[in-house]
Amino acid sequence: MKYTKITYVLVGVIFASAILASLIVDFTTMPVYARTKNFHVVIDAGHGGFDGGAVSRNGISEKDINLAISRQLAREFENHGVGVTMTRTNEYSLANPYARDKKRSDMEERKKIIKNVAPDLVISIHLNSFPSIPSVRGLQTFYNGDSEQSRTYAAAIQTKFNESNLLIKRNPAMGNYFILECTNYPSVLVECGFLSNPSEEKLLQNTEYQKMLATMIAEAIINC
Repeated sequence: MKYTKITYVLVGVIFASAILASLIVDFTTMPVYARTKNFHVVIDAGHGGFDGGAVSRNGISEKDINLAISRQLAREFENHGVGVTMTRTNEYSLANPYARDKKRSDMEERKKIIKNVAPDLVISIHLNSFPSIPSVRGLQTFYNGDSEQSRTYAAAIQTKFNESNLLIKRNPAMGNYFILECTNYPSVLVECGFLSNPSEEKLLQNTEYQKMLATMIAEAIINC
């Protein structure tokens, strides 16, 4: 079969169009990296995409619950007039798909978001797991040991839960986590419970319980 120059041109146009279509990003699903309001919080839903985080014995993935709690937390803050940026608003990872170290790439993208927003506070939402002792349960806060503000916010959240009827009695602890140390902005990491604890695993999947966690976290910060 012989091909004319016009045929080659048409094939080239179709091929180029296919490449461009594959590169189109749906920006409606992306977070807005802009500071709003006098007090602005970056909410970081831990893990995502290829990185599922902790997984329960029943196959429940941490990344999905982190996102659900983070969305509830964003609503709570916004209802109180607090500006909010989320590092991820969907199931995806933030990693560059061509990165060799996707975990590192994902974390660096979170760092970029935080630096671009210049927030008053970063709250990273996670879940814990301790399979060897499944009775361990309860929320735990961590903070950047170099920041007194971080410690103050972590203590406020921890105290809120310690004084609740959830039978939690813990002290906020210094945490050596990338998200706490990647910028100079006050940052706390909240481990909202243990997927390795059977009863807490069920609670963490409950929408009303997720909303209660978010409400208490938001109230602790707002009243700090």
